[in-house]
Amino acid sequence: MERGTRRAKPIERILDSAKEIPKPKALYCVSEAKIVNDSQFTLDGILFTSKIGVEKIADSKFVIPNIVTAGVEIEDYCFTRESVLEQYIVMEICNFACQFAKDAMIRDIKKNYGIALKECIFPGEEGFLLESGKKIFDVFGDVESKIGVSISEMGLPTPSRSAYSICFA
Repeated sequence: MERGTRRAKPIERILDSAKEIPKPKALYCVSEAKIVNDSQFTLDGILFTSKIGVEKIADSKFVIPNIVTAGVEIEDYCFTRESVLEQYIVMEICNFACQFAKDAMIRDIKKNYGIALKECIFPGEEGFLLESGKKIFDVFGDVESKIGVSISEMGLPTPSRSAYSICFA
C-alpha cells in the first residue's frame, strides 16, 4: 500500500496520532543463580522449580531475569479507540514497542557485560510453570513502581503487552 493513497490515509492518521505514545521499558539484572537439586534453583535467594531451568543454569555463566513492556500509556490509548481498525493498529504498535524494549535490553546487556544471550525461558512454556512469573517479579521487588507492570495471581501481566523471562548467557 502506497503512502498517501485513499486506502493508506486512515492508517497513516492512526499511526501519526499514536506514534509518540509508547514508552517501552525493560528491567533486568544479572542474578546469582544456585542449583538446589535437579528440579529447583534460586535466583538471588528466590526459589524456582523447573528442571529445564536447572539444565540451562548448569550450562551458563550468566543468568538474567528480565521484564519488558510496551508501557501502560499505549495500551490505555488503545482502549479509548472506538474503531476496530484503530484498536488493531494500536495493538500492533504495542507489539512493536514491546519488541523494541527487548531489543534495547539485549543491546544494553551486550554493551555492559560483553555477552550475548543464548536463550530464554518464559513462564508458561513446557517445563516452566506460568506461576513462576510471579517469582521473576519478586527478584525485582516493586516492578509496578519501577516500570509500570503488575502481575496477577495467575501470572498474567498488566499491561498485556509485557513479557518476562529468564535469559542465559
